[in-house]
Amino acid sequence: MTGLFITLVVVLVITCLVVRDQSEFKLGKLRSELLGLRSEEKRLEEARTEIEQLVRWVGEALNRADTRQRTAERDGRELTGILDRMGIELETDAAAVEAAPVSKDS
Repeated sequence: MTGLFITLVVVLVITCLVVRDQSEFKLGKLRSELLGLRSEEKRLEEARTEIEQLVRWVGEALNRADTRQRTAERDGRELTGILDRMGIELETDAAAVEAAPVSKDS
């Protein structure tokens, strides 16, 4: 009878060890997947930050270009006025004037 109990205990210990090893394997696999998800999340966050920075840069560049265009248009109107007052006729390319009309902004 004692031999039966010892055999039963050995079988239970082996079963517990096998189950524990399988659980450890599954936990290790889940941990590595979680780490992979975290690194992917970090990579996406970095990409998002870079894209936001690029959007800011493009917005700033567009604002600077708009300011330069308005300044050039204003200066062009002022120059045309000065030339008119001096009696100098300015020849313009009609196609260029139609393609880029001068706005009346100050």
